Amino acid sequence: MKRLILVRHAKTEVIRYDISDYQRSLVNRGINDSKLIANKLFLKNIIPDLMISSPANRAIQTALLFADVLQYPIDKIEQNDDLYDGFTTHEFLGLLDKLGKENETVMVVGHNPSIEYLAFNLTEEFYHNVPTCTVIGIDFQIDKWSDIEARTGKLAFYEYPKKYKEVK
Repeated sequence: MKRLILVRHAKTEVIRYDISDYQRSLVNRGINDSKLIANKLFLKNIIPDLMISSPANRAIQTALLFADVLQYPIDKIEQNDDLYDGFTTHEFLGLLDKLGKENETVMVVGHNPSIEYLAFNLTEEFYHNVPTCTVIGIDFQIDKWSDIEARTGKLAFYEYPKKYKEVK
């Protein structure tokens, strides 16, 4: 079995004229949400064998916060420009096959709409919202990443910060 964990970066500062979209940073809520959701994964023993992140500031900050909580070595985070620029599902699967190798669980930190499209295209049925810091776990009954086909993944978990803030 292979498990893909899709992570939309956490809450960021608003778009401003003095910095590029690529440079935008997490705000305090984004930092806290990242720690909250990463801790939920840690408590369920959901730990990636490989982390891949967009190199955009907000995505790599999210990846670093998750890595810290999940005890993943930060120097092992793979950065890939295509996660910022966008890609087709087919191109993404090629990336997984290339970088995933023998890893069973791969976490990918990126941006919308790509994260939402991937969740929709790779699972049998995914019709959820994907707010900032959403984590989507998808399980595939395969031995190699190259064996993934569209719409064959099973939704294993769906976590987002407000899920825990709504509970009183």
